Amino acid sequence: MLFNALNLRTRNFSKIDICIRMKQAIKSFLISVFLLSLSTATAQISLDVGGYLQTWYIADQQTELTTGESINTNGFRLRRARITARGELSDRFSTTIWTDFAGGGNVLLDFHADAHLHPAFNIRVGQFIMPGQSHDTARLVSSRLIFWERPGVSTALASGMGYDAFRDIGVMVYGRYRSLWYGVHAGNGAGRFTQAGTQITERNAGGGLYGARVDLEVLPGLILGGHLSTNQQREVVERGTGPFDIDRKSASVRLATSDLGTDRLYTQFEYMGMRVNDDSRGVQISPDGIYDLDGFYGEITYGITNEWHVLGRFDRMNQTPGQAAGLSVEDTFQRGQVTLGLTRYLFHNDREIARAHLNYAKSRSTPGNLDSHIIVLVMQVRFIPT
Repeated sequence: MLFNALNLRTRNFSKIDICIRMKQAIKSFLISVFLLSLSTATAQISLDVGGYLQTWYIADQQTELTTGESINTNGFRLRRARITARGELSDRFSTTIWTDFAGGGNVLLDFHADAHLHPAFNIRVGQFIMPGQSHDTARLVSSRLIFWERPGVSTALASGMGYDAFRDIGVMVYGRYRSLWYGVHAGNGAGRFTQAGTQITERNAGGGLYGARVDLEVLPGLILGGHLSTNQQREVVERGTGPFDIDRKSASVRLATSDLGTDRLYTQFEYMGMRVNDDSRGVQISPDGIYDLDGFYGEITYGITNEWHVLGRFDRMNQTPGQAAGLSVEDTFQRGQVTLGLTRYLFHNDREIARAHLNYAKSRSTPGNLDSHIIVLVMQVRFIPT
């Protein structure tokens, strides 16, 4: 429940299983790169390949569970190992793929094609991060995280709405006009695909996950933004389960500053909420048929120098009813977490090539007044093409 991103349960795979999964992952990536290479070769355009590696060293971690258990751990973890390939077919068309070899069996993160018709009007089709969610999950890619992990409320909202790793399959129109960025999308509402075809075998016409996000720099260094999204599906049969209905809505609002009055001072505050009116996909609802999620996070970062930054964050999440194991439909789950950090950046010709975060996070949740904490060092190396 607490520190969900750490996935404290270990998996026991046989050597054969591991070999099979590694072969499948490598084969998937090589085939994708090969297809992109064919496309770019036809257009006489070179293929850009890059990625990043993110490793954790957990010096100390303790997590108290609602079941009464307490888990203690330490050691190394390969959090992300991602490779990207991007082919520019022309000045107006491109294709991009992202894969992650540190996750489970589904290594494909993104695979999409973009039509760059105008800076204010672009079209993207495929599997990608959708804009209809919080800024933390819609626009902050993992290689740009300034803390060890995202606030719990933003990831809970994304998964609750139907995204998988913040992604879905669909189409998006996006662009920038002066100081305004926008994105509008329509998707399946079933997350990433795991095999060819669709996971949805039956659904009434018009069903899907729709959303939009805008971010506006009101003044130099002052940004306002927000999102709206809805997942409306009727008579759905998904992965052989159903039929069932999906009725979910979410929204967020964000205020951020950058170098506003003080050089190298960055702050942001984002509040978000979600309402679920269905009990599909394992969601626990209250007696009146509702599940509500809301919360916020506030961050502050100060650059002592260009390379050394100190930072802090407080985030809070409220779930009614609580979704953790051992909680009843009458229980409201609340969690607050404080995170403190020190970050060192490494640049080469003004381009970031590596960063290291030393973070301490402590949280308390109710019911039960459960405490958890972690001391973690995050080390990241980037080789992403510009």
